[in-house]
Amino acid sequence: MTQWDAATLQIVWQRLISVADEMAAVLLRTAFSSVVRESNDLACAVLTARGDLLVEYGRSVPVFTGTVAGTVRAMVAELGEHNLRPGDVIATNSPRYGNTHLPDLTAATPVFRDGRIVAYVASICHLSDIGGTSEGAFAQDAFEEGFCLPPVKLVEAGVPNALVRRILAANVRVPAQVLGDVDALIAANALGERRVTALLDSDAGLDLDEAAAHICDATERAVRASIAEIPDGHYAASIDLDGFEEPKTIVVSVEVHGDSMTVDYEGTSRQSTFGINSASPTFGYTRYGLACLLAPELPNNEGALRPIAIRVPEGSLLNPRTNAAVSANFPAHAIPSVLSRALADVLPDRVSAAAGTPFWVVGIRGEKETGPFASLLCFNGGQGAARGQAGYATLSTPSNVSNTPVEIVESQAPVLVESKSIVRGSGGEGAWRGGDGQEVALVSRHDAPLDVIFLTERIEHAAPGLAGGGDGAPGVLRVDGGDVAEPKGRIRWAPGSRILMRTPGGGGYGAR
Repeated sequence: MTQWDAATLQIVWQRLISVADEMAAVLLRTAFSSVVRESNDLACAVLTARGDLLVEYGRSVPVFTGTVAGTVRAMVAELGEHNLRPGDVIATNSPRYGNTHLPDLTAATPVFRDGRIVAYVASICHLSDIGGTSEGAFAQDAFEEGFCLPPVKLVEAGVPNALVRRILAANVRVPAQVLGDVDALIAANALGERRVTALLDSDAGLDLDEAAAHICDATERAVRASIAEIPDGHYAASIDLDGFEEPKTIVVSVEVHGDSMTVDYEGTSRQSTFGINSASPTFGYTRYGLACLLAPELPNNEGALRPIAIRVPEGSLLNPRTNAAVSANFPAHAIPSVLSRALADVLPDRVSAAAGTPFWVVGIRGEKETGPFASLLCFNGGQGAARGQAGYATLSTPSNVSNTPVEIVESQAPVLVESKSIVRGSGGEGAWRGGDGQEVALVSRHDAPLDVIFLTERIEHAAPGLAGGGDGAPGVLRVDGGDVAEPKGRIRWAPGSRILMRTPGGGGYGAR
């Protein structure tokens, strides 16, 4: 029996975090896709035997660790816990089971001890391609967006599922890259399973359920104490976004009552016809936004959500009906900003102005002599400023996806990076300035037209400042000098043609 004093709790907690960190190191080193290796579009976590989040890799994309527990629980419910065996790896990319969108694949491995499941390790990464429109926002239902894999066993009792691999490979443009990423997820989980087993072997008295209870209870107490410091009341805000077929607005109201809180998105725009809707990312980014405001110093786990109720109207942009297109769920990235706006008066030292972008995505696809290729490139706008902190230039917020390096851009696709520079002064003015965006010029060096998909935000609606700070500069997207008519759309990129991107600046904080 473990004696749970503060030192013991901290040691066990940090050892579990190190498991997730080591899993991520494996995933980063073995993934085939540049969006994983270079842009950090991944997450790793250890979950309890019930599928509750226990610890996460510290640089995980926040939305993933906000959704992974629900996805793992849904997969286990679908497949049946009694059907799981040592050596199994289960996976899905389906939003119906709480996954973010089709390009992201969630894989989980049960950890067995004495014949029973004592934990799960899970990892998520963004695949290079998933068929269909893949990254495109212009699909009008889930069936257009790509290949949907319901919960399956990727590996069964240590043996890879050859049929699942054949079906997946037959539905994507770059099967070698996609299967390479699948194998990277499997490898990360295998290491996680070994590390959890070794932790238990090193301490015969350690009960993971007991450890999880202490860890999550500590987080819950800290979050409740933080909420209790906020005066009871109703706090509301809204934020405008470019949308697709029409502008969209996210509306939030926060009710604080004692040491608990209710977050309600009633009034948010109706769901889109196109793929900018958000399902599970709504909950993931609500969780992350509140973690930053309430207990930013604590590692994330299930205890953080116990004092918080989240309500999202069905049929809205943030909770679309089943089979709605969700691949380009950029609106969810604005949730932490709107939560900051709502709580700015009561948490002035913790809120921040809106970011210029989560990140802009350019998907480039085509054919070379060696076969088809698909490349995803990420370019960030400026971070929003906060009290005492100017926003950083070209830093993705709230998603921590990194800019794609020039060398990777040019090695992944027949593209020349003609120029790349920070747009000085594009961050919003204020006592603390918003972060600047960047300007990137790309020239096609292919001998045939390329298929290019854009995912952008804040071209029509700049990132708003906070507490008297100024708005950031809006983004610009041009091809051969002309504005792109649909900046969340698709073009045929002619040989020698030039794309110019100017990502938005972040909002400033405080009046000068």
